[in-house]
Amino acid sequence: MPRRSPRIAVLGSGFAGSLCALILNRLGHDVLVIDRARHPRFAIGESSTPTANLALLALCDRYGLPAIRPLAKYGSWQARYPQIAGGRKRGFSYFQHTPGRPFEPDPAHGNELLVAASPDDLQSDTQWFRADVDAFFADQVREAGIPIWEDTSLLAATPGARWRLEVVRDGRTVDLDAAFVIDATGPGGALAQALHLPDERDLLHTQSRALYTHVEGLPTWASQLARAGASLQDHPFACDDAALHHLLEAGWMWWIRFNNGLTSAGFVLDTRSAPAESDWASLLAPYPSLDAGFAEARLADRPGAVVQTGRLQRLSARIAGDTWALLPHAAGFVDPLHSTGIAHTLLGIERLMRIFERSWGRPALPAKLAGYAASVREELRHVDRIVDAGYAAMGDFRLFTATTMLYFAAAIAYEERRIKAGVEDDLLLMANDPGLRGIVANFHRSLREAGPRDVPAIEAAIEAAIRPYNTAGLFAPAAPNMYAYTAATF
Repeated sequence: MPRRSPRIAVLGSGFAGSLCALILNRLGHDVLVIDRARHPRFAIGESSTPTANLALLALCDRYGLPAIRPLAKYGSWQARYPQIAGGRKRGFSYFQHTPGRPFEPDPAHGNELLVAASPDDLQSDTQWFRADVDAFFADQVREAGIPIWEDTSLLAATPGARWRLEVVRDGRTVDLDAAFVIDATGPGGALAQALHLPDERDLLHTQSRALYTHVEGLPTWASQLARAGASLQDHPFACDDAALHHLLEAGWMWWIRFNNGLTSAGFVLDTRSAPAESDWASLLAPYPSLDAGFAEARLADRPGAVVQTGRLQRLSARIAGDTWALLPHAAGFVDPLHSTGIAHTLLGIERLMRIFERSWGRPALPAKLAGYAASVREELRHVDRIVDAGYAAMGDFRLFTATTMLYFAAAIAYEERRIKAGVEDDLLLMANDPGLRGIVANFHRSLREAGPRDVPAIEAAIEAAIRPYNTAGLFAPAAPNMYAYTAATF
């Protein structure tokens, strides 16, 4: 039986696994990347954020990856790699829809919210067209001379003094030894399955499922607003250059627009209020403005169909051991609301690679890995409370708008501390800050337990609670619900 002995095996060659492989190679490790498929391929998890950009820049600078660095901002991305499809993401935009009625623009913006996350188009965040981006990262791995075994299935993974990995490649069974295994397979959960790790998703409060695809020919939402007589002059950025959220009766819909003519679109449904069985057409039908837009659109070649999921939430009972680690997206997932996925992955990589850099081969390694696991778990629980609070408030747009400020206060606090104070050890959305974590937990509990809601009182309470973290003028925009960029730049 053929045998190969890499020091570190990375499962998954998407951007996360490829980035780990590149950094480990820079640190002097022998690395082998194993993937059951090949690039290019369809994937979602497409919306970057300032937190993700900060982490990506730091990783590129720390470990000497100048070819990847331009992807952190839309301007540098387009100047260096115009052939890699992506999109401008100036911030977050939200629009409240009423079943059975076309969207009616409100001059006072009572049914829309726009929050800028960047000061201009050049410094804009990015939408990652994952088929191109993941293939680019994998190509960087190949150019570094790191082997990638694509179309390779993992049959078994047995821990011991060294890992024994049994894989099938080119129709042959290959037996691998590895000193350490990193799982970057996301929901594929290769290592979790091999180790029979229990899923503790019932500890998470959020309960949602999704239907999603890519389409071409979808008109911009701004063009539909203009046809409906809306004045867009108060918008701090083009509302389509965003993670665009359409809030619905039983959940919400995302639109993420790329510069290759495609749009990522998906419904995320709260399983506590959505019908058990739903299809794309029946979800669009109650919302004439959305339905009209998709009447002009058609499915893209990839994936060529609507993908439906079961419950999205995952939480592995174990996230790391002495000789293995799950990256955050393999360890768990909450929900696409607030676009935390790419940022969480990059922060997890940053933390894990520092452990390899400082503690590999030293007695402290197991304790450091245990700390990594605890951090990832705490971040997932923190994101879960923020997201589920949003679902609890989604039936009232004013209440939802107030509740989103918990997310924006946490995100901006993280960014400000990292940019201005150089703090790189904070957890995602300040999950390590007892004060902010307590604020989120308290409002999550009160929103879920509330009966008839006194919206002004809850709104005022959130505004008062986040005051120590509110450096960006949240709750006090010049135009109602229209937030121009006010945070620190980098």
